[in-house]
Amino acid sequence: MKLLKYILISLVFLAACGDDVPTDYKPENVLEAILLVGEPIQNIAVLKTQPISTKYNHYQAFIKNAEVLVKGDGQVFPLLFNYDTLKPGYYYPDVNYKVKPNTEYSIEVKLPDGTILSGKTTTPTEISWQTRINKIIQYPKDTINLPQSDSISWTRAPGFDYYIIAETCLDTLEYGKYLDSPTNEKNRRVYNPFINENRYKEQSVSGLIPATKTRVVWSAFKWFGKHEVAIMAADWNLVRWYLQNVGVNSVNPLLGSVEGGIGVVGSAYAIRDTFMLLKNQP
Repeated sequence: MKLLKYILISLVFLAACGDDVPTDYKPENVLEAILLVGEPIQNIAVLKTQPISTKYNHYQAFIKNAEVLVKGDGQVFPLLFNYDTLKPGYYYPDVNYKVKPNTEYSIEVKLPDGTILSGKTTTPTEISWQTRINKIIQYPKDTINLPQSDSISWTRAPGFDYYIIAETCLDTLEYGKYLDSPTNEKNRRVYNPFINENRYKEQSVSGLIPATKTRVVWSAFKWFGKHEVAIMAADWNLVRWYLQNVGVNSVNPLLGSVEGGIGVVGSAYAIRDTFMLLKNQP
C-alpha cells in the first residue's frame, strides 16, 4: 500500500510538471459598452485583462488610445477618452445628444495594434412606473418574522422580458438630515448575518427578474437611510452579461456580444425613484 501511495504521488507530481507555469498569462481585450436610453453616450470601457499574479489596477487596465466610433440614429459619434482616474472611459463630448429608444446602435473599436472589436444592440422602448415605491419605508422591528412588503410595478417594454432591479444606498454616513425634521443622527448598517464585511463596502445590490412587479425584499438592504431604486429593461446582450458577472462570476465568450474580443455591447432603459428606509430601532 505504501508503494502504491508513492507511485500515485509521483504520477500526480509528474502530471503537474507538464502543466503551464501558473504565471503564464495571455491578456485579452475587453469591450464593455452599455447604452442607456435618454442618457448621453458615456462610460464605454475598452480594457486589457490583467494577470492575477499582480495587484489589479482598474485605471491601468484601460486602453486609452483606441479609436472608438458609435454609429446609429443616422449619425456617427467619435468618442474621446476621459482621463479622470475615478471615472475613466470613452464618451461622446456633446452631452446634448441622448440615446434614442428602439434604435439600433453599433460600436467599432480599433486598437493601436490594429485589432478590431465590434458589436451592436437595439435599445428598448420606454417603460414607466405603474406603482411607485413609498417615499418612506419602515424596516420591520421584528427581524425574525419579516412581514410582506408593498409592491412596486412598471410597464413592460415589448420584446424585453427581463428586468434588472437595483437598490443603492445614497448616503452611508448621514441619516437624520433626510428626515422630515432633520437631526444630526448618523446612519448605520442593517444587521444581516448572511452579509460579510466586504459586501457592506458595496452600496448597491441588484437582481434579475422575468416580471414587471415585485415586492420590496427586506434581505436586500445593507444600510438604512436614503436609497435609490432603479428598474432597467435590458436587452438580451446585457442580460447574458449580467448573468455571467453576477450569477456565475465568470465569462463565457460564447455568451458575449463582442466580435474580436470579450465583453458586451448592450442597452437598457432605466427608471429611478428615491425613498427613505427608516431604522427599526434608534
